[in-house]
Amino acid sequence: MRNLFKLFTVLLLFSCSKNEEPQEQINQDTLQKQVNQDALVSAFFGLDNALPSILCNQLGSQLDGMPVNFKFPIDASSLSETDFEVVDSLGNIHTPMCVSLAPANENGENRTVLLFGEFGTAVTNPPVEVRVVGDLFTTDILSGESACSEIINLNGIITTNVIPLSDGPSLFFAQRIDGNINECNSGTQTIQVAWNGGVTPYISGDSESDLFQYYIGYSDSSGVLIPHVPISITDINDNDNFHQLCFSTNDEIVKISMMAYTVEDPNHDPNLYSEIDVSSCNP
Repeated sequence: MRNLFKLFTVLLLFSCSKNEEPQEQINQDTLQKQVNQDALVSAFFGLDNALPSILCNQLGSQLDGMPVNFKFPIDASSLSETDFEVVDSLGNIHTPMCVSLAPANENGENRTVLLFGEFGTAVTNPPVEVRVVGDLFTTDILSGESACSEIINLNGIITTNVIPLSDGPSLFFAQRIDGNINECNSGTQTIQVAWNGGVTPYISGDSESDLFQYYIGYSDSSGVLIPHVPISITDINDNDNFHQLCFSTNDEIVKISMMAYTVEDPNHDPNLYSEIDVSSCNP
């Protein structure tokens, strides 16, 4: 009987040990899946049948334009139109005709992929979901970027955060930059911001160089946000969704906001008030 009890105890311990490892693996898989899903921030139905198909080296039709925005920079060598599917409200699945990181493909950018194709109609059948269905990889950040990065395969991630055509642009990313990717010639710190679609001035008479006055940066003083207006703006007039804001304060900027009705997207829809935290990967 004593030997039988020992055998039962050994079997019980072995059974518990086997059950613990799969549960730990399940938790790790769940965490990794959440990280992957968070990597796809949004898609923006920017233009409906308004882009020439010659952009995809084809003739004869007008295309939709849809920027898809990611938390991490994209590895351009892994990018293909077959990496994406766009689902409209009727359940039809569309593959882009072509895709590009341009024009937001300068060093320190590469977080927005522009999809060209037919993705639905703005009023009666808009796009409602974007899927990554191919082996699309993120890549590491460059020296001088404050945001975290993670090299992952984005295959399988989905977003239903598809901004309608009639909505204006909003901020989706901000980070502190320095070194070679910093284009500010003055000031003490530079914050790079990214919109979910391309932006130009909305107020009549403004140029992009005037936009700095509508941005506000905030430092944190014991839980109280202190506002700071940039002294200038760079990375402008290049038809993309990124700006660099030049600040003269030594206080660390932790948040950026933009006043409403100051920029517009290519469909001429103005922004509402928008704010975003500055990404920082502390050692």
